[in-house]
Amino acid sequence: MSEPVTLSELQIKRRELENELASLSQTEKILQGNLKNLEARIIEQLKAEIQAKRSALNSLESRKSDLEKKLNGLQDNRKNSRTAEEKTVNSEAEEIVRQDITVENDDKVTVVRYQQE
Repeated sequence: MSEPVTLSELQIKRRELENELASLSQTEKILQGNLKNLEARIIEQLKAEIQAKRSALNSLESRKSDLEKKLNGLQDNRKNSRTAEEKTVNSEAEEIVRQDITVENDDKVTVVRYQQE
């Protein structure tokens, strides 16, 4: 009689193990599905972060470009201003030199006239 009990116990043990294996297989499938879902969510979040970073970089590049244009405009204005100032200074200097020449010429003329009299 011990043999049929042993066989019955073994069959019960086998069914328990088969059930446990099936349960573990089902849990494995569920976990694999969860992993896929988590990976997909992570990918979506990374894509969103990349898009946000690209947008921020584009904004910074645009701001940099605008500031460079403004700086170049200011430098051009300074150059134009310097050129205008230099022309004014040169004109004033030429006028002073002309006045000095005229004064010198007047002095010479005056001296010459004085000597002639």
